[in-house]
Amino acid sequence: MVGALTIVFWFLLVDTVRGEPLATPRFVAAALLGGPALAAVPAYTVLHFMSFLVIGFASAWALDALKVVAPTLIGFALGAVLFDLIFYGSVMATGADVVAEFGWRNVLAGNILAGLAITHTIHWMEGSEASGWVAELFRGRVVREGLSVGVAGSAVVALWFLALDTIVGEPLRTPSALGGLIFAGETEAAAMPVRMSWVIGYTGVHLAIGFAFGLVLAAASAAVEDSPPLVIATVLAFVCFEALMMGIVGLVAIFLPYSWLVVGGANLLAAVTMVALLWRRHPRLASSLDDGMVPAAGS
Repeated sequence: MVGALTIVFWFLLVDTVRGEPLATPRFVAAALLGGPALAAVPAYTVLHFMSFLVIGFASAWALDALKVVAPTLIGFALGAVLFDLIFYGSVMATGADVVAEFGWRNVLAGNILAGLAITHTIHWMEGSEASGWVAELFRGRVVREGLSVGVAGSAVVALWFLALDTIVGEPLRTPSALGGLIFAGETEAAAMPVRMSWVIGYTGVHLAIGFAFGLVLAAASAAVEDSPPLVIATVLAFVCFEALMMGIVGLVAIFLPYSWLVVGGANLLAAVTMVALLWRRHPRLASSLDDGMVPAAGS
């Protein structure tokens, strides 16, 4: 119920700010159920809450089975899964791209909020103690590792596209196109001359995202060494984050000179580089992985 209400209030806010109250439920109801949009809203609302009841039961069962207390990590992972389900499911089921209709940022933010609301509600109702991975974020070593692996992952992506752009005779084409999309809303930026202001602006955003992701990975790695069961939540969050990134790649790639497979390959290469660096710096991760994933004798 909390997850469903979070989505309802989020899109009510988004629609009201856009000056179109109830635009989201009207569009989705008409796409799923057919008929007049407004008349289909009550039936869609029932379907919406029933769907989230299933998600809530499944989440509670999974958290109880995993015996892992990491509501923020798993909440982000759940939000990423919900985003991918909506992105791909809406197209497959109805042919209507809900994400494109309302903007991927709004849909992503709503589902991340719903995922966090669900996992933190379960955490609160169980009265469990929080895991220590968030506290790890503020340790000096974690910040240094997050910065280094974040820069490394960002550099891998940057060099990947610099090489591709140079091969086709247009150096810096990709960061310029992404910068134009982010800062100027230019959907045709890939066909425009390279602008250094867009390149510099996008480079800053790219490094900030890399550092944020590296910081979370470094904190999770440090926490897993001290609490092996957290490895389950960490692996789940990482896999779902990559699935989320592939969904975003599918949206962004249409504005770039390359296919989504090329863009997705760069993302996967960066992720592997970051994980490999952390694996070398945390030699106890291998034993923690065994302790966290393999049940103890007699269990």
